[in-house]
Amino acid sequence: MSIDTLTVGAGAAIGPHCVGLPASGVGAGAMVGPALVMRGDSVPASTWWQGSPIAAWAAT
Repeated sequence: MSIDTLTVGAGAAIGPHCVGLPASGVGAGAMVGPALVMRGDSVPASTWWQGSPIAAWAAT
């Protein structure tokens, strides 16, 4: 078992059905929808992400 932190920046939003594994981070102002943020992943500030594996949220 591993114990570590998920770092969430100021103003970031974590949506429903999002799982953040230990040692990952979400930058300030970022939005993460339904997604799996894997160990070691870092979501850049002010971006939108979703999916498994996590990927940039493409507007349709």
